[in-house]
Amino acid sequence: MTKISKETKLKALIEYCEGKQSLRGIGDKYGITLFNFRMLVAAYKTHGKSVLLDPPKVTPDFRIKLARWAITNHASYTEVAAEFGYLGIAQIKQWKEIYRNQGPNGLMSITKGRKPKMTKKTNKTPKNKQKLTPEQNRIKQLEDENLELRIKNEALKLLASKKQLTKKSPK
Repeated sequence: MTKISKETKLKALIEYCEGKQSLRGIGDKYGITLFNFRMLVAAYKTHGKSVLLDPPKVTPDFRIKLARWAITNHASYTEVAAEFGYLGIAQIKQWKEIYRNQGPNGLMSITKGRKPKMTKKTNKTPKNKQKLTPEQNRIKQLEDENLELRIKNEALKLLASKKQLTKKSPK
């Protein structure tokens, strides 16, 4: 799907309003689907050039107002475009669905963009950690070494007990 520039859309709208060709003919000429061009024409007739040059700002209140109006009036996407000057079909569909399922509060918390697939990396040492004195550093190092030696000792004991069990078992 190719993105069509605002200038091209405006040229197509002006040409259609002058009556030079049919909706389908101009849509085909400029590479705009019939459905999208029909929405664009409806919005252009009520809102003028501002539908392209200065589209409505999408705020939580705008989403709620649009979804509520579209649901209560059983409005098509073309009627929504004519009423609000907004052309985002996928967003309108999503907002209506959220409004039906979660009510107005569901539309208040929508964030823009995709959810991140990876979490942000965290530093292994916290920034607010205090600097240790040389003595405290040495104590920490010895404690870590002590823990490591205890683990190795337990592993060796376990290994020795398994060897004894295998020697005692009948062959």
